[in-house]
Amino acid sequence: MLRFAMLLGLALLLGSTTDLTAAPQIEKASLYGLTSGKTTHLTLTGKQLAPSPVIKLDFPVSDVRVLPGSNGQTIELEIDLPAETSPRHGHLRVATETGISNPITLGIDSLPQASFTDTIDALPIALSGKLSGAQLLTTSFTGKAGQRVAIEVEAQRLGSKLEPLVSLVDSRDTQLGYSSREISLHGDARLVVELPRDGLYSIKLQDALFRGGSPGHFRLKIGDLAFADRVFPLAVYQAEDAASLKPLTTLATEPPLDARLTNWDANDPTVTNLSVEVIGATTGPQPTVERSDIPEFREPESSESATSIGAAPLGISGILREPKERDEFLIDVTPGTKYRAEVFAQRIHSPVDAVLEVRKPDGAMLATSDDQSNTPDPATTFDVPSEVQQVKLVVYDLSHAAGPMHAYRLRVTPENRPDFQLHVAQQSINIPAGGSAVVEVVAERRGFNEAIALRFPQLPPGVTTSLHEIPARTDRALVTFTAASDAQATSIGPIIGETKLNGLPIVREASIGPNKPIFGLAPETSQLGFGIVQKPKLLVTWSSDLPDDALGLGQVTALPLSVKRAEGQTGPVRFSLITSQVIPQDKGKPDQSKAIKLAKEIILPADQTDATLTLITPPQLDDIAWDIAAKAELLSADQQKVLATAVSPAKRFSLGSPLFLALSGETVVRFQGKIERAGGFQHPVIVTANGLPQNAKSAAVEVPADKSEFTIEITLPPGIKPEQLASVHLIATAKRNGEDVTSNPISIKLETGAK
Repeated sequence: MLRFAMLLGLALLLGSTTDLTAAPQIEKASLYGLTSGKTTHLTLTGKQLAPSPVIKLDFPVSDVRVLPGSNGQTIELEIDLPAETSPRHGHLRVATETGISNPITLGIDSLPQASFTDTIDALPIALSGKLSGAQLLTTSFTGKAGQRVAIEVEAQRLGSKLEPLVSLVDSRDTQLGYSSREISLHGDARLVVELPRDGLYSIKLQDALFRGGSPGHFRLKIGDLAFADRVFPLAVYQAEDAASLKPLTTLATEPPLDARLTNWDANDPTVTNLSVEVIGATTGPQPTVERSDIPEFREPESSESATSIGAAPLGISGILREPKERDEFLIDVTPGTKYRAEVFAQRIHSPVDAVLEVRKPDGAMLATSDDQSNTPDPATTFDVPSEVQQVKLVVYDLSHAAGPMHAYRLRVTPENRPDFQLHVAQQSINIPAGGSAVVEVVAERRGFNEAIALRFPQLPPGVTTSLHEIPARTDRALVTFTAASDAQATSIGPIIGETKLNGLPIVREASIGPNKPIFGLAPETSQLGFGIVQKPKLLVTWSSDLPDDALGLGQVTALPLSVKRAEGQTGPVRFSLITSQVIPQDKGKPDQSKAIKLAKEIILPADQTDATLTLITPPQLDDIAWDIAAKAELLSADQQKVLATAVSPAKRFSLGSPLFLALSGETVVRFQGKIERAGGFQHPVIVTANGLPQNAKSAAVEVPADKSEFTIEITLPPGIKPEQLASVHLIATAKRNGEDVTSNPISIKLETGAK
């Protein structure tokens, strides 16, 4: 998430903050499924869906038609799918002249689509609906004895907050089965029942906790359905590994399901999820298999084998098929090396609650792990003793559960093996024509600090990038996207990071979306939407160049900016800051004293186009590259509404010096002076320092009647600010004819050395 150094609370004081040039937003759809080989009519509801909407899809279609009568709040459209379209989850976006929308997820299969109804006339069918709070929905169908019926709810996988619980009851309200929040279905539900008799059956659907959130949409699929949620092995390293791919399923099909890779490229080293085509009639998303960057193995046919399965680094795919099963693998290791062993199970939506043991060949324990801090999946590091060349890895389920879907992947690598993953929190970026937008790309590193180059293979025509590198020793970059003034096209595509270490490439796709990715896995979602705002109301740019080393610890830097309002736009412009800094925390709250921030909020008057922001660099800051951009908001005349926003290109700064000098103790300032007395006036004089701030100290000095010279000392506390010393002055007082008299005041300039 982009971090704004100005206090976010300021925005809450402004009342309405509607941006009239906001990008399109899809809020709901009439149906959340499409039928292969058919035309499906969809109604999309949202905001800013016009004018001239273009439907952007990440799956092949025969035709898409936006129907007459569509407007900014509602789009009526028809989508024709080819008959050979394979089952999947696809994504739909709407692009207009104000940008590209958020994606919505649609289930694609051969099932007829319909809105949720109380009565089902024929099976199979897919019903789309919405459920919230403690609501209970019921639909009924007529079945026959011995009929096999599968009931599946797609909700979490479609971006819904519904945690579904579905059950099936007969005409006597006897429950025949239920399902809720299945790990293998990403939190959705599925049950398969053989009907005991002819008659009426009812399906009941509710939120598992009776507090369904929003959005609460779902897709309820009913019929004699087959599924292939996963293939085995779970990862492939080379094309030969893919030859043995087999779908994992709890249901027997005739003929048996088969699988094959559809997008293998031997020259592409990117670690990604490869699409798998399942041969056979199924519903649900097609499974994927991870493309690995280390050799991959399958568990041996016999667990009694004393032969090494291979040498680390390696990955092993296994299945706990029988209750209380313990899978054991002997692998080769290098003596004196530290390794990391990790199991991927529940993080890849497997029901296995794994325990991992690392032992010497004679059985002596080297390390063991059950859960990690943020997942039930185990991971551990272990040192290989100097006399050991092989270790035994043991995997079992904590509750001794087992079954054909209890698959896991074990990965063993040297602990210092370099690796990284990338994350972008937002799902879309909308770039103003003739202007810029920024995206924060965050890297999580292991074992190296070198720079990571970023590339964008699917950028729209007319869009260029800058700062497309995460610098060495940093973990994020504000990548700037700039669109030509005549740019119009939109696109969807990945962000790819790459580096080369010891002559070997490391290539990773960025995970896209709000959920933090799992280290060591290819991202589940990797497509970012690129939109163009064709008639931006506001643009902001740097009005002059700044040196790359413009930042100074504890210093201020002037940031010169220029804004361009579109014709007819005359409002004031408010500025805030976007930086690549994660503000340090103090007692759970951002510590603004350590933040790169603006000295004060700047609002540029409506009749002006140039502004200078004052940037404060904290005295404590890492000596790395820092990316900084300015956000501009066009306000209404009363400054109560945001009419448009714009972002400057990000600039990458370094520190001019890694040093900041400050006084940590008291500062003693000594002044010498002289008293001049009028002729005939011979009395003692008291010299004092006035206007001192709190905690500053100065003792008054008495100058005897026969003396004229004096020395006065002022002691200043540490951390005092220069502005606190602006009113300090010396003054002399005495008595004349019994009354107080004062001299002229002398203003003095005090410097503590602190900035």
